[in-house]
Amino acid sequence: MAQSTPRKTSITARRTYALLKGALFSQLAALPFEQLTLTDICNTALISRSTFYRYFEDKYDLLHYCLGSMLDELGLNEDVMYFTNRTSVRDFLLILLRLIGENRILYQKIYHANQDGDLMRIIRTGLIRIMNDKIQAAEQKGYRLKLPAPIFTSLMTDFYFNIVQCYLDQEEPCDPDSFVDNVCLFIERDFFAPPKS
Repeated sequence: MAQSTPRKTSITARRTYALLKGALFSQLAALPFEQLTLTDICNTALISRSTFYRYFEDKYDLLHYCLGSMLDELGLNEDVMYFTNRTSVRDFLLILLRLIGENRILYQKIYHANQDGDLMRIIRTGLIRIMNDKIQAAEQKGYRLKLPAPIFTSLMTDFYFNIVQCYLDQEEPCDPDSFVDNVCLFIERDFFAPPKS
């Protein structure tokens, strides 16, 4: 799932990326990832397979691109990853959950169609790779981890992944602000209200 094709930035390329991303999400709402074919994606995006291959190696490369671009758009940076700034963590989670909330039905369909398949494992692996890249970039800026990077990336990936799963599993749509406030209380280990005297 490594990015092998350099990303293009022309208007045509951005349009093609958007069409393929939309097609992937649309198809994932109906089919498990392992059953999804390039023909399904290309037909939905109304582009040819040869055009697809100019941009991506395979459906895994497309999925990795979608994950990476989403995290970049959401602002996953050092302050968020290392919990150094409560406001930046809160802002990141609000942006993430508001985005999911705006497309809640689509994301729930994707989640339910794929929760027992390979997609969740593939996304988790992709997120770990992205987190590793971000850790390396952060280390070049002077950030240092106190625990081994593989443990940190695994725990952080599961943390963010589980936040999204928990949000999607809510029976009734939950207000992102309230949900994020509760997550922030958890981060700060402020679980219990003091006993009433």
